[in-house]
Order: sequence, then structure tokens, then C-alpha cells
Amino acid sequence: MSALGSIVFAGGLVAASGGMVWLRSLGAGSGPRLVSLADIVAAAPSELRTTVSIFADPSQMNLMLHALGLGSAEVGFPKLDDWVYTAHGLQIDLLMLGGQKLKDWTDEGVRDQFAHYLAAPEVTVSSPAKGWVRLQVRVFDTLAAPAALPVAVADDVDLEAVLAGVFEDGDAWRVPVQGRHVLIAGGTGSGKSGVLWSLVNGMGPAIASGRVELRVIDPKGGQELWFLEGLCTHFSCTTGEEMVTQLEETVTDMEQATQRYRGVRKPVPTPENPLVVTIIDEAATLSAFSDPKLQARFERAHGKLLSQGRAPLFSVIETVIDPSKENVPQRQLLPYRIGMRMDEAAQVVMIHGQGARERGSHCDEIPHTTPGVCYVQEDGKAGFRRARAFLVTDDDVDRIVVTYKPVSPPVDRTPQPADAPIPAHAAAAVANDPYPLEGVDARELLGDDDIPGDGETGPVAA
Repeated sequence: MSALGSIVFAGGLVAASGGMVWLRSLGAGSGPRLVSLADIVAAAPSELRTTVSIFADPSQMNLMLHALGLGSAEVGFPKLDDWVYTAHGLQIDLLMLGGQKLKDWTDEGVRDQFAHYLAAPEVTVSSPAKGWVRLQVRVFDTLAAPAALPVAVADDVDLEAVLAGVFEDGDAWRVPVQGRHVLIAGGTGSGKSGVLWSLVNGMGPAIASGRVELRVIDPKGGQELWFLEGLCTHFSCTTGEEMVTQLEETVTDMEQATQRYRGVRKPVPTPENPLVVTIIDEAATLSAFSDPKLQARFERAHGKLLSQGRAPLFSVIETVIDPSKENVPQRQLLPYRIGMRMDEAAQVVMIHGQGARERGSHCDEIPHTTPGVCYVQEDGKAGFRRARAFLVTDDDVDRIVVTYKPVSPPVDRTPQPADAPIPAHAAAAVANDPYPLEGVDARELLGDDDIPGDGETGPVAA
């Protein structure tokens, strides 16, 4: 028997023993009836008919796998488990042959062969479980157009799941800002700023109420993020000295917070003890391209903040164009990584680790026409998911900075008698800070009229 005959015969055996998998019920008329292969193919979207005609016919599927070097009549063929329609095309799960590796399927050349054989724009490969391979035949791009930024955000924002965009299957994409440091990597024009603004919008009500304290470092002179200044308690964008000093001050605040939260299992952000979020735009400017002394100070402060900030409610979100170890020497301390469009396949490994392409991250294949598209790995889920950040317009930016401007707590300036008790907020500062007056304006504690020698009259001055 010829090799071709053996393959067809093997396919026939599969059809005879398991072909009922492909028999579908039309459910019309007097009752269900068995449908033919032609019925199944005719019911498929026109873009998927070639793919369906192959996977719905075991003989045709085996011929394809033989042609691609993934099976033969001598050693057998991978076993088809199931196929289902998805928003972007068709998903097929197969049991690999013994001895096969996932890389046998994820190799770029093999994926290209699949795409040509199935007449599909793209075929991606991942593994849902050991020994299994999942093919995603993509003929529709559900992320071709970005979703509009939500205008209404709930007041009780879950800071461990901040809305940033949508996944390609329509699920909401939420980022764990609290408890996870975030690294966003992508080339120029890939949409990093859009992710930042989407996250700020998602945290908006918490920023306005004081549950989130925003601090920004923009080494690009404020060109990207200067609109955020009104939402921040700290904003630096001019000199390296200014920016590194701000980071060092944040580390000092973190160390003081650590003392306050001693014995607290999991602090909850409140206006009195907020989640402090530091955004560093293009961190490589400070970590790799600044004066060596500033680099050393930055790395020391940066490392402390990343390694110790999670528990006392200090989080970092930073962006970088090139996620190499030279530019982000402490990237292992930024566990939630968002990979946007990149120029080189090697950069995919830098942002998502060894084997990232085999697990479904293809950042280097994101087209320039879809800024905001990215790959992320969700906790507890195998492989990577493709998402797109919301579209943020100039009108959105204007609305965010007006709507979510933090409201400073009012200062009580009512004159008090000399023997009046210390104000409650000052007493709390004394109880929690060994240096309670450091950085505190006396007018906030006593009131403008109570400062001796300032030319005003009041109980203390008198």
C-alpha cells in the first residue's frame, strides 16, 4: 500500500471509530438528523471553510499533518480532541504524539505552513496542558478597532483589578496595581501612554477620594505626562537630580509606612493611608543613560521600592522601550509585564521570559496599525492573552484631570486657646512618626493666626 493510501486508510479508521464527533444536529423539523461533512463546511463562515473542511475530515487532517512533518502512517497521528468557533476564528485542541515537543508546533516555520495550508492570515499555537497543543486559526481580528475609554467608573474601585482595556475574547482586561509592580514595554508609538492613561482613568475615583496617591517621574521633560501634574502629590520632569531625589523621598515614605503597618496582615488603602502609585515613564533614561552616580542612586532607591513596597501599599508602574537587562536591570522585581509591539523577537524573551513565544506571546508580530495591543499573562492561567488598551482621546485626558483632581482635606484655621488639645491629625502624626514636625507647615497644625512673630495676633502669638 502506498504512503498516501496508508494515510487515507488511517483517516478512515479514525472516521469509523470516532467520526461521530463530527456529526451535528440541525435540530430543525421533526427532530435531529445526522449531517454530512458538506453540511458542516457549508455552515462555516466563508473565511473558515478551508479550515473546517480539513479538520472535519480525519483523512484530510492526517494528510496535512503528514505534509507538515507532525505525523505519519508509521508512527501515528496526533489525536483531535475538539474544535470550537471563537470570536477570532477556530480553536482546535489536539493530543500530541508521544515524543513530540511543543516547539515542534510553535516553530515560526511550522506556524507559517499551517497558515498557508489552512488559507488563514495567522495561526497561533499554545499548550493548554502538558501533552496537548491548541491551534488558534485567526481570520477575524477582534482588536482591530480600540474600545472607547469608559466615562463612568465605580467609586469603589478594586485596586487589585483596575480596568485597562479588553481581551480579544471580549473579557475585561484588569491590571493588579495594588500588590503587583507593573512593567510596560514597547517600541515608540506602541501605545504605552494609552495604557498609563487607561490605568489612571480606572483608578480615577480612588485618586479623587485620596485612596490613591499618585506620584509621577517623567524623564522626557513632561512631554508625555505633564497633564497628570494636577492629580499628583509629587511630579518631577526636569533634572535627573530632581527625579532621583523624588524616588529617594518615596523610599523614605515607604520605610515610615512599614513601621505604621507593622503587625497588619494586609493594609487597606484609605485617604489617611493611601496606596502610593509611582509612575516612571521611560525608566531607562535614569537606569542606563544618566550620570553613573545618579544611576547608582536610582538603582538603589528603585530596588528598595520594588522589593519592599508591596506590603506597605507602595506600587510602581513603569514604561520602557527596550526591556533589556541593561535598561531594566531589576526587571525581575516587576512581575506583571505588559508586552506591546516590539521590533525584535529577542525582546519578547526579555519581557516575558524564556519560552514566551511557545506559550503564545508574539509582541514582535503586532502591527504598527494597532497601538495599544499587547500580550499579558494572567495569574493562574497558562500562556499569554492578547489585549488592547482603551482609546484615550484629548477630550478624555481633559475630563480625567478635571474629574479626578484630588480634594485636599480642609485645614481648621479657627483660633484655639493656648491650652487647647493638639489637633487629632497632629496627634496621629506624633504617635506614628518619631519626627512629627519634619516637612509639616506649622500653619497646618496651629493656624495662620497662631504663629509667633509672623505679624499676626492670636492666642499663641499673644
